[in-house]
Amino acid sequence: MRKTTSVIVGVASATAIGASWAAGLAPKHDAVGGATLSAPPASTTRSTGDASRASGAARTSAAPPPHTKSASKSTSKSGAGSTPKPAAPKPRTVDGGVASTQYGNVQVSITVTGSNITDVTALHLTDSSGHSARISAYAAPILRKEALAKQSAQIDMVSGATYTSEAYQQSLQSAIDAAHI
Repeated sequence: MRKTTSVIVGVASATAIGASWAAGLAPKHDAVGGATLSAPPASTTRSTGDASRASGAARTSAAPPPHTKSASKSTSKSGAGSTPKPAAPKPRTVDGGVASTQYGNVQVSITVTGSNITDVTALHLTDSSGHSARISAYAAPILRKEALAKQSAQIDMVSGATYTSEAYQQSLQSAIDAAHI
């Protein structure tokens, strides 16, 4: 009794199936069509030369043409109906007012992105004497760090730099007010 199997497959798969059957190979799974192939009937035999030619044909026919793109690479953009992202807010710089102390003037500038203070720059610090300039140089980075952390002018005073700290707060508050944040 002869056993026959019929399967519908693509052209590339049909060539590979025919070559496999001609070579007398065992059952295989066809990756292109997804069909499981059965071995040819036992009464069909081929010579070794025919089998190697047939299996060689299967290898060359089953490979996709070089100009074919892989299905896994997707070049499509997001579908219709998706909302575009709003543009990121641009940073802007706002100068605070000048705050006067008995040791000199203090003025700061803030950089604002959206409603966040992203930078604080001391434009002028107390400098009436060398001692006053040293105090300002010590206090400025501490005050800047506080202002950025708290995002407000409600910052802690720096010990030993009370006048500089108060004037820094005043100028910072006027910059925040001018920036409307």
